[in-house]
Amino acid sequence: MKRFFFSFAAGLLLCAFSVGGAFAQEIIVANGTGFTIHQLGLVDSNSSGDAKDLLGDDTLANGEGLKINISGSPKGWELIAVDGEGGQVNWQNLDLTGVRKITLRGDGTANLE
Repeated sequence: MKRFFFSFAAGLLLCAFSVGGAFAQEIIVANGTGFTIHQLGLVDSNSSGDAKDLLGDDTLANGEGLKINISGSPKGWELIAVDGEGGQVNWQNLDLTGVRKITLRGDGTANLE
């Protein structure tokens, strides 16, 4: 549950990736990958920045969620998850318009609600 306390830090981090505009919202990223996520990056593909790890020293176990704040354009987001062995799964070109929850799947698909 302490992962939800990262939302403020994640929001500040993501403001650096902001392209501008009025888009800003809170989203829950749920781990439905089947593995523990050791690094979770989020990047706005419309910006020139690199993805930063939203978890820091923490992990996101399968079934857990992380509350984040994003701003900028709602289109073109990418999530990158890394497991404990260095395996990586990417979710690219996400349109987050009206999305309140993203459930990540281990096959690279995501349910956007």
